[in-house]
Amino acid sequence: MTSPDMQEERAWLENTLTRQIPLGGAMQLRITELNDRGLRLALPLAANINDKGTVFGGAMVSAMILAGWSLPRLLLRRAGRKADLVIGRCEVRFLKPVAGPFEAVCRWPAADEIEAFLARLDERGRSSMNLAPEILADGEVAARLEARYAALAHVEETEQG
Repeated sequence: MTSPDMQEERAWLENTLTRQIPLGGAMQLRITELNDRGLRLALPLAANINDKGTVFGGAMVSAMILAGWSLPRLLLRRAGRKADLVIGRCEVRFLKPVAGPFEAVCRWPAADEIEAFLARLDERGRSSMNLAPEILADGEVAARLEARYAALAHVEETEQG
């Protein structure tokens, strides 16, 4: 795996999250941190508000799914692997309402988990990774997601002859 150029990677990922996934653009998410610790997305209340004046639960779930999805997506890109990446399952816990701007945060898994994820993809053509993104508001955890992201390698097309 090559050493990432974080600035280029951040621009690529933000474009992916806001243009290739239009929901991210509608949510007005921005990447405020991408480093060796993980990823942090910032989102405003106004674009994600519900009828009670707080953040819509679906917006919190979507932000956490996107934060979590971003890390294995970057791993695949860094490793030069072509694969579709989807969320296979998730469980969410809402801990408190959010009445202002909020962040979706996801931390990198351990190095051995990353290596195992890529090795399974190479050996089996599919792999998965468990991540636990969170919503932070006013310095407190407002929601947690336990999610499994699944990668399915692209099958190289051969010429029929």
